Amino acid sequence: MLKRRIKTLLKVLLALVVFLFAFLLFERVRGQISLARYKRELAAKGEKLTFRELIPPIPQGENAAPEVLEAIKHLQKGAVLPDRYPPKMKIMPSGRAVVGFREKEWIEDKVTNHWDQLAADLKTNEATLAQIRLALEKPVLNNKLDYSQGFKMRLEHLSPAKRLAMWLTAASQLALHENKPHEAVDNLVALIRLPRLLVEDRLVISEHVRIAIAAIARATTWEALQADGWTDEDLARIQQAWQGEDFMTAMARGLEGDRAFGQTTRAQLRHSNADVVEALFWQDYITWDDEPHRIWWHKPDKKEVYCRIWRCAWLHQEERHYLEAMQHLLEIARAATEAKSYRKILPLLEEFESKTKNSNFYDELRFPMSQQSLATLSKALQHAMRAETERSLTVCAIALKRYSLRYGKSPASLDSLVPEFLSSVPTDYMDGKPMKYHLNADGGFTLYSVGEDGKDDGGDTSMFPNKVHVRVLWERRDFVWPSPALPDEIEAYRQETGKN
Repeated sequence: MLKRRIKTLLKVLLALVVFLFAFLLFERVRGQISLARYKRELAAKGEKLTFRELIPPIPQGENAAPEVLEAIKHLQKGAVLPDRYPPKMKIMPSGRAVVGFREKEWIEDKVTNHWDQLAADLKTNEATLAQIRLALEKPVLNNKLDYSQGFKMRLEHLSPAKRLAMWLTAASQLALHENKPHEAVDNLVALIRLPRLLVEDRLVISEHVRIAIAAIARATTWEALQADGWTDEDLARIQQAWQGEDFMTAMARGLEGDRAFGQTTRAQLRHSNADVVEALFWQDYITWDDEPHRIWWHKPDKKEVYCRIWRCAWLHQEERHYLEAMQHLLEIARAATEAKSYRKILPLLEEFESKTKNSNFYDELRFPMSQQSLATLSKALQHAMRAETERSLTVCAIALKRYSLRYGKSPASLDSLVPEFLSSVPTDYMDGKPMKYHLNADGGFTLYSVGEDGKDDGGDTSMFPNKVHVRVLWERRDFVWPSPALPDEIEAYRQETGKN
């Protein structure tokens, strides 16, 4: 009797093993067929799926990117730089901002810093910074990334590029503090153009760093516009540098690059279970549905069971799922580039995010890489459209300064800047309409974007309900180009930094 039960149990187990093997084999074949069919569909639409198709040949001429990155290594640490750079455009609860270059000293990490220390640091590195500025003017800047490495590719150039931004902004701030605006121009223009160093990477992570550098440049430009002694030629040069930047189209190219990067990575994973473990489980937590969940299997099981099953049965399905989601996101990006309106694409983004979040347990097993990456990529377009809006505001502010310099007053409207200072009024990428502006009773002006809610509140700087980050202008009803802080606000800022 016992033997019969054992035989029956063994038969059941064997049947389960056969069924599981057949099921996994079916899933593998199904995935291969589906992936091949979808790639043909994308190719028929003219989509470029590989870096060989996406990356154009490097133009003729000296490639200055290696020279810039090598020079950054030779910047010598000083008493202040690169850790405790001067403050710039410090936003107050009112929405106004403290002018950093007008401060006699600044406190960072409980250390009081002085401008003469900064001057000494910059003097030591004067030749290196001059070399960097000259290299950034060259037309060819290409980091020649080895995309064949897939997820193992090391992007060691990103951190130095952002670090360089802090040196350039500090040099600009020092010139402004010394009431020498003309001497600030070279460093400020180099800072504004610095994102060009990364644009040919064609990766979303590089685009995020470009946007971060642009935010530093915007704050530094705001500081510069608070100074006196400008010439129209200097301001025109700064304006031209900003007009030469692009973030929306570049982000779309970055998404195309990430799609190709995803395929390269998945091709690697087909040949190595160790690479699968490294790619899927590089951290102890995975974010699913906005909440961190502890992975329920232990590492030995990951390697010996789940990763082998995933690589055998579901890798092709995962790639198909990723390509489909990326195509959806790319279509939204192209629509955003055309519409220049965040409000118009917001429903599309919300639909996309909902689809990526609402997955069942089986999809979580099949699509772990997509689950990790798509949630992050969906925010990329928002960041790019914010950056374009900030760029439009900055260009308007420079043109307003030029108008005031020439006519001794602010214009009645932004249309008055056309065509003498602007070819057209820059677009507010939040609603797709021209940037907003009006004169104030005190003779000043309010320049603003309607913000992400798309509602024109007349330049209202009050915070949205449940928003608490007073220094994040996007958390206010309108994104307003800041006015200089009042004396009591400046004193409150000094007391606050002194305590910290």
